[in-house]
Amino acid sequence: MGQSTSSRDFATLQHHLIHDNHANRKAMLDFIADDPIYIPRYNMPLEFEREITLQRLKKLGDKGFISVFDFEKNPLNIFAAHEVAGMVDGSMGTKMTVQWNLFGGTVIKLGTERHRHILSGVDNLHNVGCFALTELGYGNNAVEMETTAIYDDDNREFIINTPTTLAQKYWITNSAIHAKWAVVFAQTIIRGQNEGIHVFLVRIREEK
Repeated sequence: MGQSTSSRDFATLQHHLIHDNHANRKAMLDFIADDPIYIPRYNMPLEFEREITLQRLKKLGDKGFISVFDFEKNPLNIFAAHEVAGMVDGSMGTKMTVQWNLFGGTVIKLGTERHRHILSGVDNLHNVGCFALTELGYGNNAVEMETTAIYDDDNREFIINTPTTLAQKYWITNSAIHAKWAVVFAQTIIRGQNEGIHVFLVRIREEK
C-alpha cells in the first residue's frame, strides 16, 4: 500500500474529533505534563495510592480546570476534564467522577439554597464527598433499598437507619477515607407513610 496522501494534518483531525473546550483540555494536558506528581507509578501501597490520587486531583481543582459550577455554566467541560483525567490516571478519573459528578452534581441539582454552602469546598476538595446509593443486598436496584430516613416530629429531623445487614451502603468511593460528607439515598418515612426515595446530605467526618 502506498503512503497516505491525506491533506488533513493531525491537529486538524484532533480538533474535529474533540469538539469542545479545546483550550481547557490543552491547558490541562500541558499542566499535567509539566508536574512530576503525574508521572505514572506502579505497585504503590494502597495508602500511598489513595493520597497521591487526592493530591493529583486537588491540583487540578485548584487550577480551575474543572468546577462543580460547570453544571450550570459549561456542562461539557465536566466531561472534557474527565476525558483528560482518565487518560492520565484511572483512579484520578474515578475520584473525579465521585467528587464532581455524583457528590457535587447531586448537591447542585437536588439541593436547596441551604445546601449550596457546601459547593464552595467541592472544587478545592475541602469538602470531599461520596455518593451513598448502592447497598450490599441490592446494588444499584434503588427501588428495593432498605435504608430508611424516618422523620422525628419532636426534634424536626430525619433519623437515618440501616435496618438489616443487606441495607449496608457498599462500594462507596471516598467513604473509607477523605470524605466529610455523603449524599445518602433512603426510603423516606413520614408519620408512618413511605414517601419514596429521597437524598439526604449527611456529615460523616468532622474537621481534623
